[in-house]
Amino acid sequence: MKTKLITILLTAFFLVSCKTEKDERFRNLICGEWTFVRIEKNNKTINSDLVFRPTLMHGHYKNGYVFFHDNSCEDKLGYFRRENCKWIFLGTKTKYKIEEDSLKVLNLSDSTWKSTKVQSITSDTLTLVTKDSILIKFAKEHFKIDKNLSFDKIIVSSSPCNGPCGISNTSIDKNGKVIFWGQHNNTLDGLFTLALKKQVFSKIEQDFKKSDIDKLKEEPDYECSDCQTISVTFIKDNKIYKTIEDRSHQVPVEFYWAYMPLRFLYQTINLKPLTGKKYEQFSISHIGFKFKNQICVLKKSEQFYLITELYNSKEVSHDFNRKYIIQFWDKDDKLRKIYTDGRYYQLKETDKPITFDLGYNFLERNNLYSKFRKKYEYE
Repeated sequence: MKTKLITILLTAFFLVSCKTEKDERFRNLICGEWTFVRIEKNNKTINSDLVFRPTLMHGHYKNGYVFFHDNSCEDKLGYFRRENCKWIFLGTKTKYKIEEDSLKVLNLSDSTWKSTKVQSITSDTLTLVTKDSILIKFAKEHFKIDKNLSFDKIIVSSSPCNGPCGISNTSIDKNGKVIFWGQHNNTLDGLFTLALKKQVFSKIEQDFKKSDIDKLKEEPDYECSDCQTISVTFIKDNKIYKTIEDRSHQVPVEFYWAYMPLRFLYQTINLKPLTGKKYEQFSISHIGFKFKNQICVLKKSEQFYLITELYNSKEVSHDFNRKYIIQFWDKDDKLRKIYTDGRYYQLKETDKPITFDLGYNFLERNNLYSKFRKKYEYE
């Protein structure tokens, strides 16, 4: 009897050890970054939309994961829920677990575990299989990051669309300072700020660099008048390094993975209101430098960059050449004008001109003179 008990215990110990060793081997293989590649059935690639139904939020972007040893993971598309025609961002960080031959990831949208059977895993390929014998292939990523490329600030802005799109602007600098301006249809509208840890900016910057920014097109290949445009501006050495626009999800998925959490960062932090006359004066929704029949219209994230710079300007008494005019509608739907030479910005408050000094010529520093074009009739 004693011998039989010992045998049972040894067998149980052996089985547990084997399972633990198998789970540890799987965990070592799965840890890292994975990107969806394709879907196969009967050794043929099929339309991935048949398995991954794209949502309005993500368009036709497919998923990617980062798995860590502590059973946490990052779902790069993130999790959302829809409330009162607004997107509620639930984050990208979640949990995973390995049970038998299945990979389970916690869906933050409904608090359920999404389970998929693992057919195989190697050092570079993860193959999942559905109940319909459809194979979902992921490839392990080894991004080449340019360690010499660093930014002072990153800004993301979203435009209006033909629908209830959230219109907002978010700026974060290398010291972790965030400025958020929610203009319309966000869960929080108004002007806010907060100081975060520098590591938050470093993570955002690192994610953007995975998309190889220097090789990306600055503008989409085709127009879509009803679609929302997302613009991202990178500031380096205190000037615009590059601005990239995304419309109808035309940018590479890595770039979308990077800007989406920054766009919704305001929902995940405790922002503090920014109050003061200057903030109200320079909360301008459209900026174009007009000179005679010429105009230089800034992209939306570039506009917010100029606005945040004007927030730091100084009120001065100084005469200057009022070469350019910026026209805008204020919160009371009154047409207003700002006169500027690129450095000094003058507007009228109760019939009294007030001049602000940016400290440098915005047009010159950012090489914007070449962006002037003939203005359209409605401009």
